[in-house]
Amino acid sequence: MKKVILILLIAFPTFVFSQPVFKALEQKNHSELERLLVNGEKTDQFNDKGLTPLWMAVFRNDTIALNILLKNGADVNFLAKNGMHPIMIGSGANSFEAVKILLDNGVDVNWRSSATSNQQPIRFASKTGSVEFIKMLLEYGADIESSADDGVTPLLAAVYSNNIELAKFYFEQGVKVDYVARDGECISHEAIKTKNPMMVKLALEYNAPLNYKDPKGKTTLQLAKESGDAEIKSMIEEALKER
Repeated sequence: MKKVILILLIAFPTFVFSQPVFKALEQKNHSELERLLVNGEKTDQFNDKGLTPLWMAVFRNDTIALNILLKNGADVNFLAKNGMHPIMIGSGANSFEAVKILLDNGVDVNWRSSATSNQQPIRFASKTGSVEFIKMLLEYGADIESSADDGVTPLLAAVYSNNIELAKFYFEQGVKVDYVARDGECISHEAIKTKNPMMVKLALEYNAPLNYKDPKGKTTLQLAKESGDAEIKSMIEEALKER
C-alpha cells in the first residue's frame, strides 16, 4: 500500500511533445488534433514515455480531445506501454467527465491487471478522489469491497490517505471494517497514523477493531501513544474501556 501509484504522474512535466498529435493535445489545439487524425495520424501511437493520445486526454480530463479521438477510431481499451489502462489514470486524476465517457463506451469499471498489482479503478480513486467520483464508479458497478495483491480495500486506501470525506462515505455504505491487509494494515491503526483526531473518531464510531497488533507487535493503544496526539490517545483509551 505504501507504493504511491500516482508517481506515474510525476513524469508528465518532463514530456517532450515532438509528435504532432501530442503537441496538439498539450496545447489543447482541438482543431489541429482533428485535422491530424483526419489526415492519417494514428490514434494508437506512443509518446516518449510510452503513453497514448487517449491516455493523455483522459489524464487531462480533456473531453473535447477525448471525443475527437474516439470519433477517429481510438480504442478505449488500448493500453500504455507499461500496461496501464486509461481508466486507471483517469481514476487517479479524478477526471470525472473523461472516465464517464470511457465507461459509456464500454470500459470495464472493475478492470484490473498485474500492471496495477490487481488494483481496480475505485482503489486508484480512493486516495485523493471525491465522493462524487466514487459514486459515479459505483453506479457503473464498481466493487466497493475490491482488494488488490496487497489486500488493501478502497476504505483502507481512503483512511491511509486521510481522505476523510471519502472514508466517511465508505463507512456509511456499511463496508467491512474488520479486516487486515497483507502488510498488517487495519482501519484503526491507519486512522491513528494520520494523526487526525477526526479520522480516528470516525473509525471508532463505525466500530473498527482495536484488538489487532501491527507487524512489529504494537497494539492500538501503543500506536495511539506514539502518535503524540493527546486527543487520539484519550479517544483510544476510552474506547478500549467501553469495549
